[in-house]
Amino acid sequence: MSKNRGKTAVKALSVLLIVMMLFAVCGNVFISASAAGTYGTTIYLKTTATKTPYIHYWDDNNKEHSSAWPGVAMTELGDNVYFLDLPCDVGELTGVIFLKDGGGDGSKLTDDLNNITGNMYDLEAKSWSMFDTSAIKIKSFSGDLDSPAYVNANITLTVVAEGGDGNLQYKFSASGTSTTVIQDFSAKNTAVWTPTAEGTYTIKAEVKDGAGETNSREITYEIKDPAKVEQPVFLGASPANNAQIKKGGSTTVVVDGAGGNVNNKILFYKTEVLDPDGNAVNTVYYQTGNRMTFTPDKLGTYTVNMSIQNNTVKNETVTVTYTYSSVDNPVESDTDTVEPVAVKGVTLDKTTASLKIGETVKLNATVSPSDADDKSVTWSSSKEGVAKVANDGTVTAVAEGEATITVKTNDGGFTADCVVTVKGDDTEVVTDSDTATDTTTDTTTDTTTDTTTDSETDTATDITTDTDTDSETQPSDLLGDVDGNGKVELKDAYMLQSMAIGKTTPTALQLKLGDTNHDGQITLKDASMVQQASVGLITLS
Repeated sequence: MSKNRGKTAVKALSVLLIVMMLFAVCGNVFISASAAGTYGTTIYLKTTATKTPYIHYWDDNNKEHSSAWPGVAMTELGDNVYFLDLPCDVGELTGVIFLKDGGGDGSKLTDDLNNITGNMYDLEAKSWSMFDTSAIKIKSFSGDLDSPAYVNANITLTVVAEGGDGNLQYKFSASGTSTTVIQDFSAKNTAVWTPTAEGTYTIKAEVKDGAGETNSREITYEIKDPAKVEQPVFLGASPANNAQIKKGGSTTVVVDGAGGNVNNKILFYKTEVLDPDGNAVNTVYYQTGNRMTFTPDKLGTYTVNMSIQNNTVKNETVTVTYTYSSVDNPVESDTDTVEPVAVKGVTLDKTTASLKIGETVKLNATVSPSDADDKSVTWSSSKEGVAKVANDGTVTAVAEGEATITVKTNDGGFTADCVVTVKGDDTEVVTDSDTATDTTTDTTTDTTTDTTTDSETDTATDITTDTDTDSETQPSDLLGDVDGNGKVELKDAYMLQSMAIGKTTPTALQLKLGDTNHDGQITLKDASMVQQASVGLITLS
């Protein structure tokens, strides 16, 4: 038997003898300690300030349960812990004072301690806790996300324990309306809990040694539905916190966010990577994509700061920091990383619609594939003065003319369009699809039906005056207004993001209005500045 195991056995025997003596004194009356203020039959003090501590305790409701001043001597248990067996009829105390060297006013170790939330007071930490008499010592139990947390969050639970006989095994369970085993007994002292419903849960960690002895701890989590909150919510990220990554290999960080349910429900992500020397690995901008790939070229700890921002004037932001260990040969995880299913396209159930002023039509978007993780979309109108579109795809006709309604996926930026023609009660509108600058006014009246293909694609007897107001015919001079509608909006930021990554090519006018930092090119920095300007954080000049 090792010296440490011998010491453990002696301590366990000492505790057992103390409990047996106390049980003999108190007969069948044994009140177990709890953190709710029932101190049971023993109270403890942990301190290095004295070898002769005293305790004075009192009960305002029953003076007979109070000690005489200056208190009672405590007995040494070991490891700088001292104890006092309280009288068997003492249940609740009003307060205690700890003293040294025989007690007295001049020897107080503490002031009055009236808020007693455990059975052991740590003088150095100035806090109460529960004294653990088990041979298995649980040092800590916690989750990596604070309470309240949210539905579908990945909460990593970790319990740290020592002692016991042989190897320790760990079990995790969650109790709400029913009890669910998160992880049965195994050698792993961590487990990932993903709550699927709102409520208050008690999470329990059980530790078992080779002899079958057990000990446990519990923590409480309040779980909320992120669909009901305006602030952005961090649900987790892949790879997991503290994971190992391969030096020289490609590492993709995927941030899982939710919430932000205001305006058009857009979330922006910013992922900042710092190498082991604290140097920036990547250029950081907010974007709608939640993935970022980098190559760790050094051994050591990489710090990744992940921020999620919602689309409000205040731009509420949540930031979480993960660390990854860059090594030559990473240890393979015993659980496969589940990559989110990316969006590959979007379609609308209508590509054209004809309305009268005041009428509405509901457009339905289908995001593919059907099992994509992020099916959220945003809606926009090319001419809100003609037709407006709500967040659910409902289009309302405002004035005569033609407007293009666009739906866009937040994941991938895929789009689909529906051309909406708005007519008056008895007026038939001529649809002009000419995209070039009109230099003349059509004032002639056709007396026969036009059966040829006209560059202006007239579809009826032409008796109207062409009043095409495309952005190229009436150039905007508003910096950041790349869609030419006279306003700087989030749609302009999306268009600039598409141009910056090469998905679309800007016209000369769009380059002029989109180059917000005047460096002669469209970059993600321009898109970020337009995004900030669209919500009033900055003014472009």
